[in-house]
Order: sequence, then C-alpha cells, then structure tokens
Amino acid sequence: MKLFRLGAVALILAAGYAVAADEKPVPAVPPNPAEKFETTHKVVASVDVKGDKGLTLQTLCLDGKGRVVGLVAPPKPYGPPTKGATAEVHLFDADGKPVKKWTVNFHATAVNCGPDGAIYVAGDAKLAKFDADGKAIGETAEMPHVAAALKDADGLKKRAEAQLKREKEQMVQVYANARKQIAEQLKKIEDKKPEDRSKTETRQMEQLKSLVKQYEQIENEYKNRTVEQVIEQMTGRMRVANGLAVSEKDVFVACGDVGYGYAVWRFTKDLKDPKQILGEIGGCCGQMDIQCFGNDVLVAENTRHQFSRYDREGKKIGSFGKRGADTDPACFGSCCNPMNLRAVGVGDIYTAESEGIIKRFGPSGAFI
Repeated sequence: MKLFRLGAVALILAAGYAVAADEKPVPAVPPNPAEKFETTHKVVASVDVKGDKGLTLQTLCLDGKGRVVGLVAPPKPYGPPTKGATAEVHLFDADGKPVKKWTVNFHATAVNCGPDGAIYVAGDAKLAKFDADGKAIGETAEMPHVAAALKDADGLKKRAEAQLKREKEQMVQVYANARKQIAEQLKKIEDKKPEDRSKTETRQMEQLKSLVKQYEQIENEYKNRTVEQVIEQMTGRMRVANGLAVSEKDVFVACGDVGYGYAVWRFTKDLKDPKQILGEIGGCCGQMDIQCFGNDVLVAENTRHQFSRYDREGKKIGSFGKRGADTDPACFGSCCNPMNLRAVGVGDIYTAESEGIIKRFGPSGAFI
C-alpha cells in the first residue's frame, strides 16, 4: 500500500493505492489535451500490509478520524466467494502506522465507514457493522437476494437459459474471430523459410501458437457450458459485494444482479429492511464502485464511461462524463472507466481510472 498526499484528509481508491487529497478546494489547471498528464502526487510513505494465512490488501477507505481502514482478504472472485474464508480489517494512522486489526468471519470484499464512525464490511451475501475500535455492533445481516433467486427455481432457470444462449451466440463468435485473426498472423510467419525468420518472429510464432490453443479452449468451454453451470455462476457472483457506501440515513451495497450486471441494495443503519433500488447496471472486470453524496448514491458506470447520481430510492438525478481520448481531461478513455470514485466534504467528486489517472469534478458534475 502506498500513500500519496496533496493535503491530508480525503481518500481515493485507485487500483489498490491510497490517494490523499486536500479537504479544501485547490485551484486546478486542466492539462493540455495535446500533452500527456503530468504526475500531481508524490509518495510520502510505503506501508507493508500483511494478513494471516497469506491474506492481502484488497480495498481501503478513510474513517472519520483520518485513519486508513484496509480490508485484508482473499482476492475478490469472479464466481462464488471462497467457502469458509475469513477476512481482516486493519487500521493505520494517517502516517501508515498500524493501530489495530480484527477478523471478519466471512469472505469480505468491500469496506466503508459511516459519518458516525462505524465501519461496515460486506461480502459473501453478508453485511456486518463494527464500531471505530472493531467491536461488532448487532448481528451480521444476510442479504436476501440470493435466497429469493434460489426459491424461484423456474425463473432462475429461464434467465440462465437466456444468458447461455447469448453467450453461445456472442462469446463463441468473439473467440472464434480472435483465433482466426491470430492464425492469419501466425501463417504469415510460418510461410517464411526458417532461415529467413528473425529471432523475434520465432518467439512470436510460439506465443501465437499458444494463444490459438488458449482461445480454442475458451471457445470450447463456452460451447459446452450447461444451464447448471450458468446458474452456479449467476448465484455465486450475486454473493460478492462489489461496493459499499454509507450515508447519514442508509447503507448501500452493490452486488451481482440476477442474470446481468449489478444491483444496489439499501439497508437501514442497523442493517435491516433491505430494498433493491437499482438493477442491471453494466460493469466491467468485476468492478462496481459506489459512494454516497449526501443522502444520494454515486455509481461508477465504467462501461458507459460516466458516473451517475441517484437518490436513495434509485431515481436518477444525473450522469456526468463521456467517452473520449485518454488525453482529453473531460473524457474517460480505455474500455471501461472510471473504475472508482470518492466524494469529499467540500462537495467535489474524484474519479480514478485503471491507468492511474485521477480527475476532479465539482458538486454539479462539471469537470474541474
């Protein structure tokens, strides 16, 4: 874990790094779109984070005391969480010195802190609450959506059949096309006499052969997938908590939705009265970050190259950002960005992209 600092207070999650920014607004000069972004932060500390049984740092946030709260756990899976796995919460002061740690008795994949100082942890279809010193508050809550999906066996099977049909129509073709393109590149090299091939081409030829085999294997896996396998995958990813946000009123959890994308559920501060407020949100790479903005929810809709704001009932208030070149500061580039976001006390919103680019927007969503 590396700590980057401009000031000292707000924390932004960016590809596993902690990024600190000023609590007060700092005048910002947008980079020239024709030039590459320049580094704006510098490393002030490097913190070695280790958990028991090989657990590693997965995600982090700040609490109300300016401490870094790190979730140390097995990696977030694309399928079901690891059975019997546990996690740990590690607290560090603002300088990265360890304060304390405690165990969470399930495979947790998300952590965040409330305005009241409580620390919330979610994962494996569970939601737990701790005080600022790690003492459990109340009982661990079970998220209801997995059990509800399993009860509707016929509906679940129909959704799995529809998903399986889409996969076989789309993904089989994707990998078949990729394999064909690689085979064409490979043939150009193989058509040369061995003595005419460069060392680079010889190495490339072996790499391309390996890729062809890999893509053929993946293509066959999609061809041979069964409805039962799809149901297991669907219900497994529903158990993973991809994001967690806390307001003065509510606790929000982002998790896999039935069949497609992600859903956002709302709980009371005592982890009761669960209600789904959003569904079928597109997300890439197992990533769906959410944060609170007052009583509203910000969602990093990375497949749409934007972040959106919803009220606590799931009504959209607005969307901000657009797809464009990586060098355009007002746009989100690559295949899926922004990956993460944070809102700070002054109302500004920071977004983080997988390439390490951090952007700042005003409370209205205007690029700063």
